[in-house]
Amino acid sequence: MRIMKINDNTVRIFISFTELDAMNLSVHDFYQRTTRSEQFFWDLLAKAKEEVDFHLDQPFWIQAMVASDEFVVTVVKQDEQTEMDLGQILQQALDRKLAQRQAPKSAPKEEWVYAFEDLEDAVDAAAALPAAPGSVSTLYNYDGDYYIALSKVTPLRKKKNVETILDEYGEAMFFTEDFLREHAELIIADQAVAKLRRLRGAQ
Repeated sequence: MRIMKINDNTVRIFISFTELDAMNLSVHDFYQRTTRSEQFFWDLLAKAKEEVDFHLDQPFWIQAMVASDEFVVTVVKQDEQTEMDLGQILQQALDRKLAQRQAPKSAPKEEWVYAFEDLEDAVDAAAALPAAPGSVSTLYNYDGDYYIALSKVTPLRKKKNVETILDEYGEAMFFTEDFLREHAELIIADQAVAKLRRLRGAQ
């Protein structure tokens, strides 16, 4: 774990996935705001206070994101003096996200990753989805939950329909399939949605 004090109002904490595993935590815990993750967050702030003299004594803003091999938490105090810093941090984060997802002279990659509490929910979601020839989908298991990664869905009208259905059965995740490839168990490597649909008799 590394703690970097950007300035008096901002601190950034880098946590490896190995450290999260050792503490029986996952990225999913943070996005779900579990009791364990909230306690861990306050422990991080206590550690930041001790190591880099970062005192959190006012309202604050948090950004949590997954890097290639670690989990990064940025904490920013919110007041009139830090509005500009906050905007810069948000813009920098957006720029990094776009740089990761968009190669030169290529369109942005459109990809959904949805979490389901059990396999039954994943099957129900897949059965409700419209047939989408040419789409790419994969099924993973990570930390007891099931994840469908879906991409290359066209046209736009069908994309909106897909998102609406997935939102009904599961929960959208903020990380990409790259994270699942590295850390999750692969269940169905190819055409996962089509194969799950067949379990419900859908074509």
